[in-house]
Amino acid sequence: MIIATLKEISADENRVAISPDICKQYCKRGFSVIIEKNAGVKSSFLDIDYQNNGAKVLERDEILNQADIILNVTSILKEPELNKLKKDVIFLGTYNPYENFKNLNALACKNFSAITLDLLPRISRAQSMDVLSSQANLAGYKAVIEASSIFKKAMPMMMTAAGTIIPAKCLVLGAGVAGLQAVATAKRLGCVVSVFDVRPEVEEQVNSLGAKFIQVDQKKELEESELVYAKEMSDEYKKKQSEKIHEVSKEMDIIITTALIPGKKAPLLIKLNTIKSMKSGSVLIDLAASAGGNIEGSIFGKKVSIENTILYAPSNLPSLISYDASLLYSKNLFNFVITFINEEKKFNLEEDDEILRQTLIIKNGKKTNFFLKD
Repeated sequence: MIIATLKEISADENRVAISPDICKQYCKRGFSVIIEKNAGVKSSFLDIDYQNNGAKVLERDEILNQADIILNVTSILKEPELNKLKKDVIFLGTYNPYENFKNLNALACKNFSAITLDLLPRISRAQSMDVLSSQANLAGYKAVIEASSIFKKAMPMMMTAAGTIIPAKCLVLGAGVAGLQAVATAKRLGCVVSVFDVRPEVEEQVNSLGAKFIQVDQKKELEESELVYAKEMSDEYKKKQSEKIHEVSKEMDIIITTALIPGKKAPLLIKLNTIKSMKSGSVLIDLAASAGGNIEGSIFGKKVSIENTILYAPSNLPSLISYDASLLYSKNLFNFVITFINEEKKFNLEEDDEILRQTLIIKNGKKTNFFLKD
């Protein structure tokens, strides 16, 4: 089986789906690896690094003609490149079927198969393949670093002969993977950190990082639930939530929002009246902007000024630290691929496994997932 990766199509995507170290692991297992020329340069991986680890570095057309399985980060190939592929090619990446169903449908017109790890089930066996968690972890870290570069004050407390600088106050909305990493990073930089999340069970994790957990009374909402993600809350709860967040936000210097509900628009947590009540020079980072945003006025990929505050909705934070992001991402994909390799050293699309069932959205040209069905 020939495993391949290509340069990503998007101009702001610096990651690559196979790192040199993972290339070596594929080759050790008897696979051939082919890499498009300069595919890893934006992640600081040179062609010679791949060649030294057993890969062949080829031009794009040669890759398209030879590949059996193509690993991507987010790229979805289109015509005329699709016509250059073998008929049974398997695509594996993170294709965001909620938004890219039209481009994915084009793959179903051919005899291709597509697997998207956006839909990976939240089970223990899948943790080593969880690209969303590995990349969200880096996004949470980078969000705080971006905020610190915009913020015009020092973040830790400093005691000097000329006076004392008080520490910055940071509020993180959402205590998932990105949120908890944002908390840890903000604490390391010396901030006083508060956290809000609709799930009271995350309080222990928040406190263990040295942050204060803010909650809204939700007796009505606490009927036994084992949801891993946040869920849609009642109107009564949303009202209390809005009031609490407004009250707390007025004292904050930095706010980082990470709240998402899978398959739905991101909850609006901070409104314009709250932003206008914040201190001059405050910074807000909205990590949910691609799903509609947690903050009113967010423009995906842009920085905007609102009443002497800066609101930034970054488009692809993991791409800004592409070296480490690619290392983690390629390891996730490797763990997925080797799980479904059969005795003939081929990828087994027929295996009856929950992980494969949920992530396989196109199988031999036929749509298998409701996101893509007409």
